[in-house]
Amino acid sequence: MKIESTGQLASIIRSQIDSMRKASKATHTTAHGVKKEVAKGKKTSPTKKEDLGDLIVKRVAGIPQEDPQRRKKAFRVFLESVLLDELGERLIADPRFFKMVEDIQNQMQADPELATMIEKVTDMLLAPSV
Repeated sequence: MKIESTGQLASIIRSQIDSMRKASKATHTTAHGVKKEVAKGKKTSPTKKEDLGDLIVKRVAGIPQEDPQRRKKAFRVFLESVLLDELGERLIADPRFFKMVEDIQNQMQADPELATMIEKVTDMLLAPSV
C-alpha cells in the first residue's frame, strides 16, 4: 500500500502531538492520580483529544520495558490511535486496518524526515511521566 499523502499524515501526527502537549501543560496529576487543571483551579470535562492522549499513554505503559520492539510498538500504538480517531473507531474490527497501519508505519520509517519525527514522538511517548 502506497501512502499518497504522507505530508497530510505527518500534519495529523503533528497536530496530535501539539494537542497532547497542550493537554499535558494544562493539567497535572495529584498524588492520588487525579488530574486537575493548573490554570485558575477550574474543573473542566476532558476533551476527545485528552481522552485519546490518556488512551495512548495507558496502552504504551502496557508495553514491557524489556521488550526489544518497545519503541516500534509504542509508535504503532500512537499511529493506530490517531488513525482510528481520524478515520473512525469502527475500523478496529477490520483486519485490513492493522495491515494498513503496518504498511503506513513501514513507509514512514523508510522516509528519513519522518523517521526523525517518529524518533521524537517515540521519545515523548516513552518519557517518564512527571
